[in-house]
Amino acid sequence: MKGLKALSAIVVLSFMVISPRVNAQTFPNTNIKRQTEKLQVESNSNQDKAISYFKQGLSLLGAKKYPEAIKAFNEVIRIQPNNPYGYLGRGLSYFRLKQYQQAKTDLDKTIELDNSIAHAYFYRGITNYMLDNTNNAITDLQTAARLFDRDGNTKLAQTSRDLIRRMRNA
Repeated sequence: MKGLKALSAIVVLSFMVISPRVNAQTFPNTNIKRQTEKLQVESNSNQDKAISYFKQGLSLLGAKKYPEAIKAFNEVIRIQPNNPYGYLGRGLSYFRLKQYQQAKTDLDKTIELDNSIAHAYFYRGITNYMLDNTNNAITDLQTAARLFDRDGNTKLAQTSRDLIRRMRNA
């Protein structure tokens, strides 16, 4: 029972801190032009399509239309298979649907493509905890805290540390 209460507190805390309203301005590191320019694309037309699907995915994510958001992020990934933000968006959509194994797979890929995205570690940490991988969860949240500190996001860094403390005391 104690573990269930701790788990509930962790999930509630994570959703209170990370706003469920996501859009292109609030999604982590979404200077879309800058991010997509880093990636090699076949043409400007493909880049424009990927950006359009990404924005659509963010809008659907913010509207809590997670299956539709997954479809939009699938298109980003189809067009740009090395776009870490396509995987992050899809992973977050799976996370919100409580499909933790699929979320973890996408968050793993996000980190493989760009290991500097704090939100990927944060959500993978919570996902690992939901999958009963507490040690991996703590490691991910420690990394997230360090990256949030580096990015100047002290609130989420502290949230990551608070979650670690709760996990250790569960």
